[in-house]
Amino acid sequence: MAITSKQFEQLTEMGIDLWQSRTPCCINDTEQSNYLTQSQSSLANLTKQKLFSDILLSLNLTLGEVKAQGDHLDLGLFNWYFLDKELNEELDEELKHESAPDKPLISCIESKLISPCIETIAQSAKLKQQLWHTIANNLL
Repeated sequence: MAITSKQFEQLTEMGIDLWQSRTPCCINDTEQSNYLTQSQSSLANLTKQKLFSDILLSLNLTLGEVKAQGDHLDLGLFNWYFLDKELNEELDEELKHESAPDKPLISCIESKLISPCIETIAQSAKLKQQLWHTIANNLL
């Protein structure tokens, strides 16, 4: 995959080497069990999270435009997959013991945003930064 010089500079500034894997935590797209199930009630819970509301606002989306689709949220521009509970718990432990994870935990491949749950992201400045960079560089 070819990238522009601007993209190369941005990746270098973020400390991402070009050879580094872009998929977090050995995620396999064929294994849907790696993702949290999304429903109307889980979507309602997400709307209570300020970070999620801020993301929708920055994307100029309303809650009515977001649809729960089984294992992901359909935001129109992209589909958002949240890592399952076990992976989120592992990430929480890693974040408590390490000041900054070495590998990207948030990725975007072919309009599929894959991240830890909003609660985990909200607790880590590093994850928030990764999320905003991923959205800005891959989805907008």
